Amino acid sequence: MQALEQSIIDELELVEFETEHIFAKGTYTRVLHVPAGHVLTGHIHRESCINIVVKGKMKAATSEGDKLVQAGDYLVSGPGEKKAGYAIEDTTWINVFPNPDDTEDVPKLLDRLCYMEGYEQLERETHAQLDFFED
Repeated sequence: MQALEQSIIDELELVEFETEHIFAKGTYTRVLHVPAGHVLTGHIHRESCINIVVKGKMKAATSEGDKLVQAGDYLVSGPGEKKAGYAIEDTTWINVFPNPDDTEDVPKLLDRLCYMEGYEQLERETHAQLDFFED
């Protein structure tokens, strides 16, 4: 996954996809609109989240292997997982996350829900937690 992400950075034009943020009591929902023909990688999530495809078709690489997902499909991804995908058609992908304090501060939510620095941050924080329990 890291090699794929690096080749995207090195070889493709980086694109910001249209993203909507929706808040309801106890939840944060992110709606991502991915145009056909685009490749993307997601953040590594700290917690499990619900993923729903409401429009289009995408080839997704998940911890359970490659999947063809399309409108009407859903899956749950676990903590520490990172997904990648190729949009075969214009695709709308929704993530639903817990938001117990009902904050609407998106940067704060992203920092809370994702390892923004990638695998290195995941490894550092996991190692620090293990050290805590060994002491």
